[in-house]
Amino acid sequence: MKSPTSNLSKPLFRRSVLSTVIALTAISASAQEANQANNLEEVVVTAQFQRNLENALDVKRNATTIVDGISADDIGTLPALDMGEALQAVAGVQLNREGERRESSINLRGLPSGFVLTTANGQTFSNPTRSDKVFGAPNPFGAYDPAVFNGIDVIKTQTAAMQEGGIAGTVDQKLAKALDKKDGLAISVGARSEELADALDKEFVISGSKHLIEDTLAITATLATSDQTFRRDTIKINRYDNLPTNGNFVGADGEDYSTWAAANNLPANAVVKMPGELRQGSEINSGSRTSFSGGIEFQATDELKLGLNTVYTSRDMDDNGQQELDIRPRQSGVKVTPLTAPFATGAVDSNDNPLYSVSDIRTTNSSYAYTSRVFDILEESQAVLLDAEWTNDVWTLDGVATFSSSTNELNEILISPRFDRLASGDNGIVNIFRTGQGNIGDFETTFENFDNLDLDQPWNVLDTVSGAGTVTQVNQGRLNTLITGSWEKIDRDVTSFEANALRVLDTGPLESVQFGFRQSQEEQNSDRLRSSPTGLVLDGVLTNDRRIDPAYASESAFFGGEAPGFAGAGEGWYAFDVNALTRDLAATIGTVNPASTGEEPVRVPHSNLIARGGQQSAGLIYDTTLDTSALYAMANLSFDAFNRPVTGNVGVRYVSSTQEASAPFYAFGITDINNPETKTVESDYSFALPSLNFAMDLSDDLKLRVGYGESISRPNIRAATPSTRVDAGREGEVNIVLPGANVKPFSAKSYDMSLEWYNREGSAVTLAVFKKDINDFFQTASFCSDELLAEYGIDVGDITQGSDDSCTTNGVDAYDSADANYILAGDQVNISQIRNSDAQISVQGYELSVQQNLNFLPYPWNGLGGVINYSSTSQDSPLEARIPGISDDTYNVIAYYEQGPFGIRFAYNYRTEYELESVGTFNGEGNKNVKAAGRIDMSAYYNVTEDLTLSFKGYNLTEALYEEYQDTERQPRANHFDGRVFVMQAKYTF
Repeated sequence: MKSPTSNLSKPLFRRSVLSTVIALTAISASAQEANQANNLEEVVVTAQFQRNLENALDVKRNATTIVDGISADDIGTLPALDMGEALQAVAGVQLNREGERRESSINLRGLPSGFVLTTANGQTFSNPTRSDKVFGAPNPFGAYDPAVFNGIDVIKTQTAAMQEGGIAGTVDQKLAKALDKKDGLAISVGARSEELADALDKEFVISGSKHLIEDTLAITATLATSDQTFRRDTIKINRYDNLPTNGNFVGADGEDYSTWAAANNLPANAVVKMPGELRQGSEINSGSRTSFSGGIEFQATDELKLGLNTVYTSRDMDDNGQQELDIRPRQSGVKVTPLTAPFATGAVDSNDNPLYSVSDIRTTNSSYAYTSRVFDILEESQAVLLDAEWTNDVWTLDGVATFSSSTNELNEILISPRFDRLASGDNGIVNIFRTGQGNIGDFETTFENFDNLDLDQPWNVLDTVSGAGTVTQVNQGRLNTLITGSWEKIDRDVTSFEANALRVLDTGPLESVQFGFRQSQEEQNSDRLRSSPTGLVLDGVLTNDRRIDPAYASESAFFGGEAPGFAGAGEGWYAFDVNALTRDLAATIGTVNPASTGEEPVRVPHSNLIARGGQQSAGLIYDTTLDTSALYAMANLSFDAFNRPVTGNVGVRYVSSTQEASAPFYAFGITDINNPETKTVESDYSFALPSLNFAMDLSDDLKLRVGYGESISRPNIRAATPSTRVDAGREGEVNIVLPGANVKPFSAKSYDMSLEWYNREGSAVTLAVFKKDINDFFQTASFCSDELLAEYGIDVGDITQGSDDSCTTNGVDAYDSADANYILAGDQVNISQIRNSDAQISVQGYELSVQQNLNFLPYPWNGLGGVINYSSTSQDSPLEARIPGISDDTYNVIAYYEQGPFGIRFAYNYRTEYELESVGTFNGEGNKNVKAAGRIDMSAYYNVTEDLTLSFKGYNLTEALYEEYQDTERQPRANHFDGRVFVMQAKYTF
């Protein structure tokens, strides 16, 4: 099925809509001049949408840097389910929808979410992410209710006074200053309808402020809580594999591969691909989200002001489930019959052979499975900011102390029975699989004899700790059940103190100087265990009668009815009540013997199952401490150039960091594996980061800005862990992975310029161009060096590098005392470590924004207004450093109409296709592309009285699909369907 936006061509958008808005801009400017000539009275803006957009525009115009933002009031009126969705209204922001659980991370100016620094009132705070993405640890904006923030600034250029860490920019979430708020109380109640999940969720927001002593002491607070229930249906072709050319190929008429290839006129060197793995599934997420912000502010004297702000959020998704059907034609021994002619993909393999693909196949003896997974996820973050400011006519002194912490905890259990293909014979399972060639309505999969996967036969029992995740049946070893899942917990604590001073000089162009100091410490502790079937007695517990229908069967139709060819309940798709089944299985665990290494059995929290052995391969068990000191000095300037006023700042920030990262090291046979030694990696780095920003008023309504800055973004410790691993389990090989935690941060130089035309009150046309040169990427490198191993205390014998680049050991090593045969002379030694590389990329682009209210038009058209944002981004990079997930073009269009007590706004967000890097087994192998797509959301309000407002919001009104493909759109990789969401709210202000 075509994307709902596929009929919207870019030339049409640019020439018709954009040219119309620019024409209206010119007309509105003329109309304003005419109005001024007639000395018309100034009109106070009361319309919500117009007022909110104008407030954000005022922030942009008065800022010392290039800034876009969302006003405090606009956060509540936007059609946005969370902070991430709210931010896509800002030029240059791209919302990432590939996350499975409404994570709502964002890209900014062509750079991934990990390059975006998130702050609250200018201060970094602990981030509850569990991401292991290479390009930094993105903030999960979906964990926050946007109502608790008093506006958002997206700061795109850096000053020396700002905290380092945002190569792409900084998203500053505003916490309300109590003395700036008016006295009042507002309560909002609502209900959210998730069509696909067939759920109705409650929403509640209460917000109030009170001046306890007029202009001296005030408090403010906002509490927002809501149920969170949402579903996503998915059809994934996880990989494309070579169509068999041997006896496993069976033509539709019984012909062999050569005959079939000749009949289809394939080149002699053609490689034909087929869908190698299907995962058809549905994920339901259910829980709650509670966010709070509060503040107290005290004007102690005319010069001294004290304040406290706090923010807290908890998204506790404690009832999540995923159920999927899994078929794997790619396994050796599966008989495959192509049902369609091959088509050229336009791609070639590594040997320049042309790639073809068949979309429809029939298989026999296929690997068939159904999987049920539950996963509870807790994201929690809290921060307290204590600030003080003393000011007089000459000096301003201020300080901020920040204390924050966060937790991300995952409790996951997965149960997946599978009947693998038989090496000889046939498991009897027949499957027909049609990908639809990019049209989800033509997707189809059917099964025969799926009940050959019989759970009522006797099962083996694993009574010894091992790394195994599957248990097999006694009479049929190819029939097995995978029982696994992860428990992960990440705790972060961040404390910081900052002191700043500003001295007014008014000496020529030097308006003032400011300088400051910041000290921070970030601690991160990560633990992980994986469940296993060790000790479980499956007989009489994991049986056919424990199978149930998948959850969609009692909710809305799978894919909203858009994929009628799926295999549903009673057609091979089964599910389990995983929590009940796990409780029953855990109760059967008896005596479990230690592993041959001496590793004792350990129970996994939550699942209560026995942990997999060999956790030295986990990698995500570590503790880190990062201490950072920063100093800065900055001059604020004001002067005339060419008889036009210029303001700006020039400064430098010096940053010095020391990191200590430790992880357990499981030295086979040398230490007690149940009490492993800890290896620690220390690293340090320092940067001098200059910056400058200037703004010139070319006329009363035309402003030119230029900026330059150098910045860094720290790598994600979860992508470059401090773990050291030595594994000689494979005969003839010793594989060594050295710590990667000592890589240096990414660094960048940024060049910015913007031209802003404020053509009339509340309206503007702005054009910004930017370029970023980014260095210090990191990648996995290979080595053959005794000296390198000695740095980390590892002895696998004397190693030498051969003329063929082989790396071998003499077998005289530290492990001989435990097992002389563990490492033998002549074994191949493979040493790898994550290191910074010399690769550099350049990201450049421009942003065009047109914001206009059309109140100069005659009634009733004077209630019209809107915004058009367009961003274009490109990157010049070597293949190994190319950043995935970036669209070349992004559009955001907002149109509103307000008249009297009523207002309605539509928002259309569109991004062109982009590359996507594959992560994890569920997402499949290889890189892929995401199709261009757009989505329409809306919001409306009606003021029943001065105090009572009713509002209605709709999301994804066009039911846009998220679609991935490989090489060509005829070779689909994934389709996600989320359905529509509707919200009804009532707000009363006291």
